[in-house]
Amino acid sequence: MLEANGRQHMPNTAQVMAHLQVLAHFPGIDGCALVETATGMVWHAAGNYPELERIGEAAIEFWRVQDRLTAHLSTLGTLQSAAYSFSSRVVALFPCSEKAGLVLVCVAAKGHVGWQAWSTKVDALRRALEQSLTTSAIPTGLVEK
Repeated sequence: MLEANGRQHMPNTAQVMAHLQVLAHFPGIDGCALVETATGMVWHAAGNYPELERIGEAAIEFWRVQDRLTAHLSTLGTLQSAAYSFSSRVVALFPCSEKAGLVLVCVAAKGHVGWQAWSTKVDALRRALEQSLTTSAIPTGLVEK
């Protein structure tokens, strides 16, 4: 859905939430959140890691730094993910929707995630997001009342 200011608004769809729940219950994952890159606002979160939303809001700053450095890193190709290792956990970020400016932020146990299998689940979330955004992208001025 488009807001009055022309920005994309992600609808709260059951399909998107179902994919997020699957990701949050993936072995080794403590929780994940869909975070808007422009504002740092968490659209949806799943899992039971304490302060998951606060971590998602803060971790988006990592993504913003990468975005500012894109020109310097362009010879490496398109960023597929970013991981930050802390003493007890890993915070990993994955682009999910360029259209809506959403990044998936996850908190995971160190060394206990099958990232190859995880990536196929992230791809399914991306497809659900794009479908959701496409089917709900109706400018507010065109909606009949």
